[in-house]
Amino acid sequence: MYSIMHLTRPHSGAARRYAAPVGFVALLALTGLLALFGGAAAQAQEAKNTLQSVNVTALQGGRIALQFNFKDALAGVPNGFAITNPSRVVLDLTGVTNGTGKSLFEVGQGEVKSVNVVEAGNRTRVVVNLIRTVPYATTLSGKSLLVTLESQPVQVANQASGVTQFAEPTPNVGNTPRYTIRNVDFRRGSANEGRVLVDLSSASAGVDIRQQGKVVIVDFVGTTVPAALVRRMDVQDFGTPVRTVDVIKQGGNTRMVIEPKGLWEYSAYQTDTQFIVEVKPLKEDPNKLVQGTGYAGEKLTLNFQNIEVRAVLQVIADFTGLNIITSDTVGGSLTLRLKDVPWDQALDIILQSKGLAKRKNGNVVIIAPSQELAQKEKEALEASNQVNELEQLRTE
Repeated sequence: MYSIMHLTRPHSGAARRYAAPVGFVALLALTGLLALFGGAAAQAQEAKNTLQSVNVTALQGGRIALQFNFKDALAGVPNGFAITNPSRVVLDLTGVTNGTGKSLFEVGQGEVKSVNVVEAGNRTRVVVNLIRTVPYATTLSGKSLLVTLESQPVQVANQASGVTQFAEPTPNVGNTPRYTIRNVDFRRGSANEGRVLVDLSSASAGVDIRQQGKVVIVDFVGTTVPAALVRRMDVQDFGTPVRTVDVIKQGGNTRMVIEPKGLWEYSAYQTDTQFIVEVKPLKEDPNKLVQGTGYAGEKLTLNFQNIEVRAVLQVIADFTGLNIITSDTVGGSLTLRLKDVPWDQALDIILQSKGLAKRKNGNVVIIAPSQELAQKEKEALEASNQVNELEQLRTE
């Protein structure tokens, strides 16, 4: 019914302690551990492709291209994620062995310090160690995987303008926009945050977001909006930091201007065709070195198109060192774009978008559809009550 996706000790760094799982969860974790180790040799034999060499090329503008050459062509672009502290890009090559004979490649060019290649089971993990976080792109070319990393000056320019790009815009055909905004809604979250929800006609629509002065500006590139949605939304009565939301048509693009009040911070993410901007209130605490509320996990960046939900959960498990157990009924795929989002918030976003829920015991997390977890908890409670009723009454 359940399968363990990841079972390992937490990553190195600050020491983390977890309570040992007990009862059914402990038995479940132990069973999965035996199954995982028992099948390790078989999984290793399943790896058919081989990483043969790694080449480094300096491009114009200070960019660096890493070329990973394989015995056979990869079936698709591998899953990957970025870490901001320390700055790294991580790629997982499933069904690939490390045939280079090396685990460390010193680069020392541009923003790239080195590349680690580590083989484990039926996959090889590539870790690109960076001096600073920079944008990157992965493409397939024959039997090679190309990872292109931008130079720091490009990143500084982006930081100066505060622009975060969620998707590369696709050029319009003539003057006709390719995408449409189907709806714009506003809701209040459980922590009094303002949530602007934009329903797009396609998950591929280009979205740029930045903070400019005291407002947040979102540009939907190559996207039009119906006349009925071109308006100002006065949302002060919701009791969130957001005062107004303006939707403006600009030729073949659409601009949304969010005006908050007081102390606030914002985050943005996209799941499939729904783009969400959250504006959270900040309460200044003179005793805190860092101001902020909400999630406290280490930040990561994810950008996936039509990836399986189980694969995304595997990425979260690898990033956190948690033991994630998923029900066999967890499936489907989603488009996910997250930029510097705490991992615990990223996990909640994934679960909410697919109607899933989690139960945590120590460093073991069980994930299943919400109704399935509720039903199992109900059955466990009924079984416990039946045992209590069958026990012999004893009087003292």
